[in-house]
Amino acid sequence: MSIVGLDIGTTGVKAVVFREDGTFLTAPYREYDLESPKHGHLELNPNEVLDAVREVLGKAAAETKDDPIRSLATSTLGEAMVPVDGENRPLGNAIIGFDARGQESVPLLSEKLTDREVFDIAGHGINSFHSIFKLLWRRDHDPEVFSRTRKFLSFGDFIQASLGIEPHIDYSMASRTLAFDVRKLDWSPEILDAVGLSSELLPPVAAPGTNLGALGANDLGLPPDCVVAAGLHDQPAGILGAGIQPGESMLATGTVICLGVHLEGLPEAQAMVENNLCYYPTLGAGQYISIAYNFTGGSLLKWYRDNLAGDEIPEAKDCGKDPYDIICSGLPENPTDLLVLPHFATTGTPWLDDRALGAILGMRLTTTRKEVVKAILEGLLHEIRLNSEIYAQAGVDIQLYKAIGGASRSETWMQIAADILGRPVAILAINEVPGVGAAATGALAAGILANEGELNDFIAGCSEITRVLEPRAEQTRLYDERFAIYRDLYPATSDITHRLFALGE
Repeated sequence: MSIVGLDIGTTGVKAVVFREDGTFLTAPYREYDLESPKHGHLELNPNEVLDAVREVLGKAAAETKDDPIRSLATSTLGEAMVPVDGENRPLGNAIIGFDARGQESVPLLSEKLTDREVFDIAGHGINSFHSIFKLLWRRDHDPEVFSRTRKFLSFGDFIQASLGIEPHIDYSMASRTLAFDVRKLDWSPEILDAVGLSSELLPPVAAPGTNLGALGANDLGLPPDCVVAAGLHDQPAGILGAGIQPGESMLATGTVICLGVHLEGLPEAQAMVENNLCYYPTLGAGQYISIAYNFTGGSLLKWYRDNLAGDEIPEAKDCGKDPYDIICSGLPENPTDLLVLPHFATTGTPWLDDRALGAILGMRLTTTRKEVVKAILEGLLHEIRLNSEIYAQAGVDIQLYKAIGGASRSETWMQIAADILGRPVAILAINEVPGVGAAATGALAAGILANEGELNDFIAGCSEITRVLEPRAEQTRLYDERFAIYRDLYPATSDITHRLFALGE
């Protein structure tokens, strides 16, 4: 038999399938596009996502007829919620977390509860990227859709409903709404009452790994007895799938670039609040994770590919290589003298500034495209280093980074990471670890993995380290000099970028 983790991301979905012993079988993938109907607006069309999900699940079923899929759980992008009617049919697009909408509704909460009070309930501080502020925008600016909406479903819940399962949102995904009490493990009446929203608009909650029922008859080729389980937010799924232990952090680079740690105890709250860090539940009773991130991750290299790349694209086509392999080849050996502020899709932690803009500083007439490419990679990792140092202040010390996501396949990028972070970066045998985490969660729900010990053995087998890249002392010294400048970059330019942002409103 086999198990599947359905990894639903911002720009694509992948069905990652394993045998119950951890043997990797297949991972069909399909992309979809973010829509931007207006300046600052970013949305996903739920029908396009559903079509992609159906395609990859159908391919996964066809490719595993000899090892039928017996469990399914999702790893899901955070914050985005689909408005659905009484038949769970979508009424409009889902607004993405780093969409600029929602800021005007923040005072509804911040004038009634302090950041610390909200953090003590929800494990997060107040920021407009959370789902409740997107729901409030919909209420105030799209009343026709809002009035017809029976529920707002995350994409994991929406896919459950599309498969005929009564939709439930897991604890980790519920936490990304800012309306969930991370200790009581239920919707927070204090927060919902403060902003004037009803819990009736939100799905029932379930612990990750809850068995939600058998799939039943379907047109995807999946066995009717395949168990559908409550899954995880994609970052906790990655932390689980990478086998993160105390003293380690996931370093995930997809559309977003993210650190993820499994907490031994609750962190120092004030340092977390002051720097917009968070904590929230994951798989297992009393288990919590924390993440720090920048909303612009690998998407920045995609921006370069689509807008600035020169001969690399036809060269990649001619030799049958990935364009990113060509783009990232032949980079300067030493650190560049450029600084990239990677806020091209607002910021993440610690700033959480939805009016921030990106910048490239230090350009000269002699600057080459290869220098710009390397500076993009450096800028993303400078931002991650900033968050790593804040974690240290909160008592979370990171000694090893485990790389996942598309960037982990690039030794060039990962060596830059080790040099800037000043810590080893481990490369895992399997790159699709959010799918590993989701698949393991579903298998636990179905009883295919009988207990925590079997779960841990499965994860250990899938998260084997194949190589460790050590920081190079001289490169780290040079990056230390540049980071000392970088850490002042956002505070020095934020007023200017806010004024520029206002021009586009």
